[in-house]
Amino acid sequence: MSLTNQQDEAYAALKEMVLTSRLVPGQKIDKNTLETVLRIGTTPIREAIIRLRREGLFKVVPQSGTYVAKINLDELYQGRFVRMNIEKLVITDSVDKITPGQVADLERILQLQRIYLESNDYDRFFQLDEKFHHLFYQISHKEFVWQWLQLLNLQFNRFRYLRLELKDLQWDQIIAQHQAIADAVKGHDKAAAEEWTVKHLHMVDHDVQVVLAAYPQYFTDTAAVKEDD
Repeated sequence: MSLTNQQDEAYAALKEMVLTSRLVPGQKIDKNTLETVLRIGTTPIREAIIRLRREGLFKVVPQSGTYVAKINLDELYQGRFVRMNIEKLVITDSVDKITPGQVADLERILQLQRIYLESNDYDRFFQLDEKFHHLFYQISHKEFVWQWLQLLNLQFNRFRYLRLELKDLQWDQIIAQHQAIADAVKGHDKAAAEEWTVKHLHMVDHDVQVVLAAYPQYFTDTAAVKEDD
């Protein structure tokens, strides 16, 4: 494998470990351990960490070491704001473009989410949550926008995964809202599609309170936390 491929592999692996909290916010990085776990050499891992520092997922503390960056709540809310305002347009646009095959894809995703809900498999549940939202960007021919949002929403996505680990938060509410969005799109009801999209992405306002209480050490800029309406 070429050095470039190793760097890309290390970047993808480390990014997933941060997003899924296998490397927890605030954790000090042991590069030797990462080499052993990932079976990748020093240089690719170092270059991957540099890339992820630029994306705000790692931070270097002088004379101390490299740490996983904590989740910045202000950036989380700003990312949610951008995504909500874009996604409600993307989903309403999908109303006029969705095909019968894509309707079947939505239903298949929802069916699988229910299966993973019953088995408490939040890894696959999260992957399907992403797939559900991504599909609307594909339907509306906004794939480039989706890819751009992935970088903007890193803090938001870290929170979303962490949220699924808590039993106190209702996974079934996520599925119910996904179903409402899908039903609105299938029913060609743009107003309902927009309303449910906004409501769905506003779940974070309540959930932050619960996640922050469980993992206060994982967050920074907690003054940005929003109170429930």
